Amino acid sequence: MKFNLRQTFTIFFQEKQILLPVICATLLFLLSGCGADVNESNESGSVSGIPVVKPTLKIADWRYVEQFIAENQGKVVVVDLWSTSCPPCLREFPDLVSLQNQYPNEVVCVSFNCDYFGGKNYPPEYYKKPVEKFLTKHKAYMTNIVSNVPAEELFPTLDLASMPATYVYDRQGKQAKRFDNERREYGKEGYTYKRDVIPFVESLLKTETLKQ
Repeated sequence: MKFNLRQTFTIFFQEKQILLPVICATLLFLLSGCGADVNESNESGSVSGIPVVKPTLKIADWRYVEQFIAENQGKVVVVDLWSTSCPPCLREFPDLVSLQNQYPNEVVCVSFNCDYFGGKNYPPEYYKKPVEKFLTKHKAYMTNIVSNVPAEELFPTLDLASMPATYVYDRQGKQAKRFDNERREYGKEGYTYKRDVIPFVESLLKTETLKQ
């Protein structure tokens, strides 16, 4: 059998010319689809078409917290002072969220961020974006506040040395307990929500229920 080399090359390139547009069209379709997903996620804050709901975040001082507690009499209020630069605070934060989710009708949780230190180039508004990112990650749908008073000014007014610190108020709006580790009563690790705060809140709820 004799092969016509010229004819063979002609057939080969004809087949390539037919397949090439098909391959290119397929690749363009796939790339355009991927690009649409990325743009949608970046611009609308959604993942796979599902909108990401950001937690609310307010800039305020401790007087706002006191007013909030007074307005929520009838419920147990838990106020958590925390900072993005405080490892124990970050470690315990998910359990604060769990507490709010576990008792949505009986407990009101407040996260009070103390990142602001008073620098002229870093006003309270500067911290909203990183704090909001952290709150969104942990789905912290509660009352969230960024303090507009520098921590070094705020702590003396609360007779507090450092964070983390958690304030628990009873249904009458009175402080029932403050959790901190200034006296090392909770050991080197400090207090935890699972071991200390949540059991205390649950006992408070039970006691308050028995009084009614």
